[in-house]
Amino acid sequence: MKKLLLMLVFGGFCSSAAIAADPYEDWLTKQNQRGTEIEYIRVASEKPLLATAESDQDVASILDEVEAIEQDVSDHEEAEEFR
Repeated sequence: MKKLLLMLVFGGFCSSAAIAADPYEDWLTKQNQRGTEIEYIRVASEKPLLATAESDQDVASILDEVEAIEQDVSDHEEAEEFR
């Protein structure tokens, strides 16, 4: 009888500790996510330091450079296929 009573009491403590751990873990997770959310808001609300407007001529020169790089890469890939 003592063993049964001891097991009942011990089981009650273990189950109550397990039940209490879930809300605590949830609270810790929310606190970790809260820091991440605050960081997202901080970064999103920052204003750019310099104006980043590109002229049409700048954009066209960048696109020309990109096309040249893509052509060079495709030529290199074709050369490796023949090896």
